[in-house]
Amino acid sequence: MSMLSGSVLGSSGDGPRRRHPVATGFLVLLMMAVLFGATFGAVRLLKGDGGTPTATSSSPAPCVTATVTPGKTLPKPATVTANVYNATDRAGLARSTAATLKTRGFGIGSIANDPLGKSLTNVAEIRYGANGKDNALLMRYYVVGATLVLDQRTDTTVDVVLGLKFKAIPDQKVVDAALAKPVVVTSGAGCPSPSVTTTRSATASPSPSA
Repeated sequence: MSMLSGSVLGSSGDGPRRRHPVATGFLVLLMMAVLFGATFGAVRLLKGDGGTPTATSSSPAPCVTATVTPGKTLPKPATVTANVYNATDRAGLARSTAATLKTRGFGIGSIANDPLGKSLTNVAEIRYGANGKDNALLMRYYVVGATLVLDQRTDTTVDVVLGLKFKAIPDQKVVDAALAKPVVVTSGAGCPSPSVTTTRSATASPSPSA
């Protein structure tokens, strides 16, 4: 009896231990997770997704082109006040031109010789501030061939400074036809900046020789 009991006890204590099925399954899942993570990381690295993100350059704003009819977009003459100056030795040129512009509906401010003291050899200069750009664009249809000159004034008035090549204000029918003709305009940060002539603004009182 004692030998049989000892044999039975010995066989049960000296045999190999059996692993618990739950622990074995957990180890298998852990190994699969590690293997999957390593494979996924390698794939991302090969595709370039695992590196440092590269900065993407933002494209500049486009330059938008549109066709407009100036007569519909520019202000009306009744809303524009113009100073008319004579930059030639032709007596009375500013006064007669101002009278014509007044009949076309423009408001007239000062009538004098050029307060900047220039002697213009071209058709004319239309001087304006940033707030009067559209008024200057309208006036150029009445003073054809004039050069736009940006100055530092803050109001919307424009100066019409007449030069040697100035002849006369065109007939209103000619002006209306030009204002009705569609033109192409550009807008947007991507458009090339046009060259702008700048000068200092000045004021002057009317002069009899104007």
